[in-house]
Amino acid sequence: MLKSLETFVELAKKKKDKKIALAAAEDSHALKAIKLIIENEIAQPVLVGNTEKIKQIAANISLDLEGIEVIDEKDVGKACMKAVKIVKEGGADVLMRGLVDSTYYLKAILNKEHGLKKTKLVSQVAFIESPHYHKVFAYTDSGINIAPDLADKTAMIKQAVEAFHKLGIKKPKVGVIAAVESVKEAIPATVEASVLSMINYRGGIKGCIVEGPISIDLAFSKESCEHKGLETRVGGDVDLIVLPEINSANVFYKTMTFLGGAQGASFITGTTAPCVFPSRSDSVETKYYAMACAVAQCE
Repeated sequence: MLKSLETFVELAKKKKDKKIALAAAEDSHALKAIKLIIENEIAQPVLVGNTEKIKQIAANISLDLEGIEVIDEKDVGKACMKAVKIVKEGGADVLMRGLVDSTYYLKAILNKEHGLKKTKLVSQVAFIESPHYHKVFAYTDSGINIAPDLADKTAMIKQAVEAFHKLGIKKPKVGVIAAVESVKEAIPATVEASVLSMINYRGGIKGCIVEGPISIDLAFSKESCEHKGLETRVGGDVDLIVLPEINSANVFYKTMTFLGGAQGASFITGTTAPCVFPSRSDSVETKYYAMACAVAQCE
């Protein structure tokens, strides 16, 4: 069980000599998070971006750049490409996003010739620590796949489950979320959830337990399951939830973090190396834990 986001730090510290390439590094929150990464001896950074601005920010936050590789590139798109190239060629183990729009960051990662894409579909997974739940859980996908179909969701579950396995969770419990826990033709998400559960039952999705459709309250509350008389292996103890599409996933994440007091760690799956995928507005702590989570997943 992942008790807290601090667990990622403990796992990451067991990895040795890892490096993080920070694209468009002229970002105060990202550099503050990098400072925490260095202080906790998790990894060393390679900073790609506007050198002058990087030095200014570093001075303001008391980040000593001595011994840190800084590569000057003022164009944010090119900075992303250079950071991706560093990771692809083995100069760093993890890719991190700085002060750059998602479009440029993803374009570099998904570049067919020089990018880090490993599979046909890539997806976003975020681990969440909530004060209202007994362990860290994950969800997918609020940042990349707009309206995933059945095949997409199958791939998304497999990718997220692989991340759990790398973090030491051998059989994560997966809840495919819908408005209700029964199959209704008028609600397509319930039909897909039922099919995904059957695919898992018949061995098409391995290394996990998939149940669906299941509503949010049942996924996270054992008491709600008992009250409704639901027999479940997942309800009340879910590790991963699959949201119907990007709108519901995005609303879920922002509600959890802005109103629910939760912290998250977001990254991209389906790539040859861990790619951290924080929002530019995420806190320093969120970016720190996201990088620790990525390092923890390194081979």
